[in-house]
Amino acid sequence: METRGRVLACITAMATLGLPALGVAAQCPADDHKGGETCIPANSAVNTGLNRPPGANDDVSSGYVPGDLWQAAGHVWRATTLTPGAAQWTAVPTSHAPADTFGPHAVFAGGPTRMVSTYSGPAVDIETTAGGQTVATTLNIRPDGMLDTATLNRVLAARDAGTFATVTRVYDQTGHGNHLVATPGRHVVHIGAVQVSGQETLSWGEINGPGGFVLPQTLKVPTNSFFFGTTGTYASSNSGYSAFPVPLMLGQQGQEFKVFMGSYTLDGFVHVADMRSPDQRTDLIISNDPAAFGLSATPAGYRLENGNNHAVLGGALPEGSFSGGYIGYNADGGNWFEQGRNTGQWTGIVIADQAATARQEQDFEAAAAVAGNHMPQLRDTFVAIGDSRTEGFGLSDGTNWPCLMQRYARYKSYNFAVSGATTKQMLDMVPAAEALARHPGRKVAVVFGGFNDHLHQIGTGETVRNLGQITRRLKKAGYHVALLDETMTQGAPRTAVHNAVEDGKIPADIELDLFSTGEPLSDVLDQTKWLADTTHPNQAGHDIIARNVWQNIANSLGQ
Repeated sequence: METRGRVLACITAMATLGLPALGVAAQCPADDHKGGETCIPANSAVNTGLNRPPGANDDVSSGYVPGDLWQAAGHVWRATTLTPGAAQWTAVPTSHAPADTFGPHAVFAGGPTRMVSTYSGPAVDIETTAGGQTVATTLNIRPDGMLDTATLNRVLAARDAGTFATVTRVYDQTGHGNHLVATPGRHVVHIGAVQVSGQETLSWGEINGPGGFVLPQTLKVPTNSFFFGTTGTYASSNSGYSAFPVPLMLGQQGQEFKVFMGSYTLDGFVHVADMRSPDQRTDLIISNDPAAFGLSATPAGYRLENGNNHAVLGGALPEGSFSGGYIGYNADGGNWFEQGRNTGQWTGIVIADQAATARQEQDFEAAAAVAGNHMPQLRDTFVAIGDSRTEGFGLSDGTNWPCLMQRYARYKSYNFAVSGATTKQMLDMVPAAEALARHPGRKVAVVFGGFNDHLHQIGTGETVRNLGQITRRLKKAGYHVALLDETMTQGAPRTAVHNAVEDGKIPADIELDLFSTGEPLSDVLDQTKWLADTTHPNQAGHDIIARNVWQNIANSLGQ
């Protein structure tokens, strides 16, 4: 077998790759928030290949199918005829806001952006701490449709160091009065921490803890005809912190619907639960680049969408209705379930009491693409497989290194990492990556794991075999595979993993070492880059990983 050399991923001038300086997001406005704000993704102009109107050669051979959407410079097209060399794309009007497509059937729409085109008024209530005292503020959607960021900036600048702005209420822009109220005692959703395409988000994260918003009992939808959609991003495509993230629960315990990612199999696919089964896997995989997510319940089952990806889960749904529930909160399963964190970084939420038609689904996606600068036409794919050091243990608001890496380019991004995952469990993440590989485009995967194995009495021999199998399967699927070496943390199988790469037992295309002597993350006792547990990088450490990994995979994604 070929022996692959190690790349010492030293920090070099970002200008060598034409990248913006670390901490500066190309698409975000000047940041005057106290403590700064994470802004993703890179400006769409970075992807010069697809930041344009679609043409005759954007056809079936490029992987597009009829009905696919394309957004550039605030305009949207739909693929109609995809004959090789003679593709035709039709302009899609998008003068409305994302919730408008559902008309009076939208029973809730809200967030820090305008979701109903005629709406101006309160968007969210927030709490900050200044001088040790709680300060309550209402942020409004102005008549011009923009969030009152001047007030947000002022409040954030006055807050105590190390504190966040938490969202206590999300106002219903539909006029139905179905406002969302933060779960009592669990005000964990932040604003002013993450922007997506220059828009403020409702952001969850590992360190935020479980929590979200209560749906009022006045919000009722038929069990076999409703729509749930979000705009913005998800920081993870998989399970979170030893349990799975649940963006939505409708109804109450014993008579409920849930949508969640990953399940305990850590498989990365979207799952749903209803009266028929507590865990039904779909074929949809949530992307972590900006894209709308939508789910329609119909009498014949569920339809799901995320950008240009679609899935159907068949089976007759019973009649009846759901009343109330939760947004982004795993409220009903005891301690094991409450560990789960939502991973949303949402600019908006929509719930309708009627399933979306195919046209409405497309209209929702198109309006969201314009509002949020989504690029559903992206082809190149990045996948991360790993454990807590990639999922983002100890971080707020989902700002893990795969999320931060989006500041440098536009591509499809998927983070399958899970806190606590062993290499055995990382193998369960590979089928989702293999499914994504069926789409055209360049593909890069980064694998980073092994430390948790010794905590579960998995020997280094098995660790090496598992990492070797993961790497071989990813390569067979068409990925350019980078392996991140293990850290200097006590117990990490650093030497065994490195030797296995050198011997070809782990046939990675590139080996990245950020942790050896002289490298930026070599000293696990350095609490400017590591948490006190000496195991997990802190936010500064994730920034370093994002920069260094990108510098070493950019060429493989054509950047």
